[in-house]
Amino acid sequence: MAITKILVPVDGSTYSLKAFRIALDIAKNNNAKINVLTCLEKEDVGAWYIDKRTNKKIMNDAKKFAKDFLSKLEKPAKDANIPISLNILETKSVSNQIITFSNSNKIDLIVIGSHGRGGFNKFLLGSVSNKVSQMAKCPVMIVK
Repeated sequence: MAITKILVPVDGSTYSLKAFRIALDIAKNNNAKINVLTCLEKEDVGAWYIDKRTNKKIMNDAKKFAKDFLSKLEKPAKDANIPISLNILETKSVSNQIITFSNSNKIDLIVIGSHGRGGFNKFLLGSVSNKVSQMAKCPVMIVK
């Protein structure tokens, strides 16, 4: 199986950053492109409905923070001559968005951290990485 497109979902957690570093090595060995994906989750309950202007500001601030964070991942990829694309998407379900992105972009391999920011250490596998591993059409590498 040829690996030409790798997807790395990143949320800023230690596990997702480790997954990114491993994806760099895989991309280098396979002349592959890396797609980094950050999902900004919006809630359907509570304060989200109170004031749409506040909701928009919160999401814009989150996008700016995500762009600043993701821009730091460009340098190691460029230093290694690995093509990289940075993607920030709003979603109601992070795991579903990862699967949708993977399918629509014909990803060959997903490299994902075992736990993200929302993961609890007492569980063996985070809920997002678990669902992605169950639902993805391509191979999934889970990084601890």
